[in-house]
Amino acid sequence: EAQPNNALQWRMMCDARELGAAVYDFRGITDTLDEDNHLLGLLRFKVGAGGQAVEYLGEWDYPLNRVLHRAVALYLARR
Repeated sequence: EAQPNNALQWRMMCDARELGAAVYDFRGITDTLDEDNHLLGLLRFKVGAGGQAVEYLGEWDYPLNRVLHRAVALYLARR
């Protein structure tokens, strides 16, 4: 089944390779293979594209504008 997101990811992978990238990071995956998990299709797409699971240290925010960062954090907490 053709999906626009697949074409977009493919284009970004091709562009990255042309620029010399050896790795393309699809970002996070689900921690389960449960058929009921709503993210299982995303995992299948990533594996189908030749992906492999790699564990990194994690992510952190590095706010360039501390006031704006705090304001957004407060807003998101109230949603």
